Amino acid sequence: MTFETEVRLQSPVMSPERWFKRYGQSAAVHRRLVCFHHAGGGPSLFREWHKDFPPHTEVLAVATPGRETRFKEKPVTDMRVLVDMLVQVLPLDLPFAFFGHSLGAVIGFELARQLHERGQPVPERLFVSASPAPHLCRREISRARLGDTELLQLLERFGGTPMEVLEHPELRQIVLSTLRADFNLIDEYSVPDDCAMRLPITAYAGIDDSHISLDRIQAWERWATDGFSCHAFAGDHFYLLRDRRALTASMLTVWGR
Repeated sequence: MTFETEVRLQSPVMSPERWFKRYGQSAAVHRRLVCFHHAGGGPSLFREWHKDFPPHTEVLAVATPGRETRFKEKPVTDMRVLVDMLVQVLPLDLPFAFFGHSLGAVIGFELARQLHERGQPVPERLFVSASPAPHLCRREISRARLGDTELLQLLERFGGTPMEVLEHPELRQIVLSTLRADFNLIDEYSVPDDCAMRLPITAYAGIDDSHISLDRIQAWERWATDGFSCHAFAGDHFYLLRDRRALTASMLTVWGR
């Protein structure tokens, strides 16, 4: 370990407690589900998820800089920089799976890729939701370059953000700042040409999602081992807000109880 790495690991910013929210705890834990939020979102998306899982499954929600309890911090705009930080703080003492919604699915994939590349444990399964496959993410022009008005209109079309937040000038600017950073993460992302990692992957989609077509979600099969499946639920890009229990029940069926 270099002196620079040691200093970073000792920094409060690199403390696991700063990066992961636990919304329920049990002494019987022997595996973890690590959850990654959508662009412009935060860990509170997963506040209730622990209620749907047995006591032996700990649910961790990733808290990235620039939102909720970390709103005073500058958001990270480069995917590999963000994931390099997550590699340093991710607890690896128990078996784990990843769940990522939208942007979060790609963060989970890149984190798994970096863990694989470094010879560290990888997730038992990658659950991806409402996200194009990672090789389809990169855009010629990032949505981060949109003006405030256009970005707000896009955010409203996606849904998932309470209108009272967008109507408050100070909160609106925080949301726009994190959204630009998050769009930069995904719109500038490309999978390295030499990526040989394959994982058990289960994909989920909203039938009425007008932002991500089903074929772009099914394209995750390219990165999967045998047994890939894609399941669709009634609803739009944020179908999981309404059908959370059906979604988590499906995950338990796949991952085991």
